[in-house]
Amino acid sequence: MPNTDGEESEMVKEMIQSSGDTRGGGENVSTTEYGGNGRDNVATSREEGQSQMDRNLTDPINTQLKSAHMKTPEPGEHTPFSDEGDELLSFSPSEMSERHTPVLTDGKGDVEDDDSGWDTDLDIETEETKEVYDATGKNVYMQACKDAGVVPVSHILRHITTNKIIMKHHGLGPAGAKAIAVPLVTNTTVLTLDLEDNWIEGDGASYLADMLKENCYISDLNLAENRMGSKGAKAMSDMLVDNTSIRKLNLAGNNFKDRDAEYFLEAVKNNYRIRDLNLSHNEFAEIGGEILGAAIAATESLSHLNLSWNHLRRKGAIAVCRGMAENLSIKELNLSWNGLGNEGSLAMAETLKFNSTLQELDMTNNRITNEGALVMSKGLEVNDSLKVLRFGYNPLTAAGAMALLLAIKNNSNSALELLDLSEVVINSDCVAVLEEIQQMRSNFEMLHKGAVGKFAKPPVEEVDPVKVLHTYIESKNMRVWDLFRAYDKDKSMTVSHEEFKKGIEASGIPLKPRAINRLIDMLDKDGDGEIDYSELVSGQKDLVAANRQERRDQMTRISDSRKTAIYKPVVEQYSNLKISSLRQSLSPDRKMKVNETIRPDVKTWDEFGHRAEEVNEAVRSLDNTVDFITSAGTKYSKEEDFLLKTMDPARPRSARSPTPVHAMVDQSRGRSATKKSATKK
Repeated sequence: MPNTDGEESEMVKEMIQSSGDTRGGGENVSTTEYGGNGRDNVATSREEGQSQMDRNLTDPINTQLKSAHMKTPEPGEHTPFSDEGDELLSFSPSEMSERHTPVLTDGKGDVEDDDSGWDTDLDIETEETKEVYDATGKNVYMQACKDAGVVPVSHILRHITTNKIIMKHHGLGPAGAKAIAVPLVTNTTVLTLDLEDNWIEGDGASYLADMLKENCYISDLNLAENRMGSKGAKAMSDMLVDNTSIRKLNLAGNNFKDRDAEYFLEAVKNNYRIRDLNLSHNEFAEIGGEILGAAIAATESLSHLNLSWNHLRRKGAIAVCRGMAENLSIKELNLSWNGLGNEGSLAMAETLKFNSTLQELDMTNNRITNEGALVMSKGLEVNDSLKVLRFGYNPLTAAGAMALLLAIKNNSNSALELLDLSEVVINSDCVAVLEEIQQMRSNFEMLHKGAVGKFAKPPVEEVDPVKVLHTYIESKNMRVWDLFRAYDKDKSMTVSHEEFKKGIEASGIPLKPRAINRLIDMLDKDGDGEIDYSELVSGQKDLVAANRQERRDQMTRISDSRKTAIYKPVVEQYSNLKISSLRQSLSPDRKMKVNETIRPDVKTWDEFGHRAEEVNEAVRSLDNTVDFITSAGTKYSKEEDFLLKTMDPARPRSARSPTPVHAMVDQSRGRSATKKSATKK
């Protein structure tokens, strides 16, 4: 053995002497410095040195024994324990010293101060690996890509610390969406996330929805054209219930069906933060439209809603319009490229009477004919909030355009600034009305394809002089007897034709000489050249009977209108409209106009002029909208009359007079045919 007992004793002595004679950097220490006599101090130092050495000798051994006891030995490996009973093997002090107490010297026999050779845990510092927080999320994204088995996208790494990530048309798929969602859970910089056309499907939508339940910074989300389907619709709906940061959401082109509208109904009802929702280019039809109509009526936060390029028609289209009648938040509504038809136009006309928040309406390309334009004009007569109306690419003629222009012209409170009639050909009469409107409102603009020809207006209709006389008597609160006595100067109970003419002119009754002559011929039934009191009273009775007949005819028209294809589905949904509550939010002028459009009849009339069932205000308002032929004294009855003659839907197309555009086409075809025949000859 290299170390003997004598050498070990010598080493102990040197250590005791060193501990007693030196301090700090090797300076000599006096024995009297610590007080007492030097002998006691030396003895004390020896005892401390011996104790320290014992600890130095013992601790490494115990440490190694403990580690060996805990460690499972490899085959053939020597352990300090026996195979029989796990008893500690015996070592002599010299062997233990040799194995566990190496002595380091500096080559001169002196012990070095460096104790790096000692097997001790006193000086070992365990270095724990500290995870550095990745604020950017780049490392998290790289790890997520590795876990998902996708290639990291450099665009994400470059823009994850900015406020926008725009990743259109990258083909991420569900796995790529999952990798992006992981770092965005804790991201605080990205405010706009655009993943349009990446085919993330329903699974990818679920990953992003889970992320958005935790992320409260993203406010603009575009997930259009991603084929989410029903699974994605449900995921987005659940997310909107919990999320409070999304303001703008684009879910266009995701193959949503009618059944998926239920998810968005719940989301819109419970989310009070979202402002802009795009559900265009999906497959919502009648059932989906009815559900979305309920959502529109319930929402209080949406201001922009895009439902274009769906299959909304019939009951679905009417339900959407019905929801807008009760909505108080939507300012911009896009219903273009659906199938609203004339019934949808009628429903929207009723809505425009009561809605006071809608500012921009797009009904482009919805198969609306001139009849639909005419009923829409009834809503424009009353509305004072709509600023933009897009009505182009519908099968309209100049008659439909004229109906809309006349409504705008006659509504002094109209706020309309743009009327878009793209691809609609108008005529010179429409241009004249347009110029009149622009003189009153210089900011008004109308888009159209061009102007050709003008209306073939019907002959001027002569007024009924008996009706004019009756109106005058009622306006002056007079009796027929009072009028007759004023004209009968000689008290003969008869009035000559000349006296009657002078009396009419003196009274200021607005009748021209020709109309006065017609009135005299109508009253002088026996032709004796004089008008007696009985003849005047008989004429009054005939007028009353004529008014009654006109009233019956009017109610017959209303009864017939309720049987039409456009009225019946609309009245089914609008009959329960609470007009009394909707009227409270209207301006005084508009409230007065609404009251004028509601017929005073509490009951309807059948075709025989008899009172039938009682109807509410909503039905009476709808009756006014579909009653195209207005009574005397109302606005532009003549204009409506010639418009109806121009676009009478009851007549077959072949029986109609050709429009100026058709005439031009026919002429051009005739010229081309003539040229071809001449060329052949």
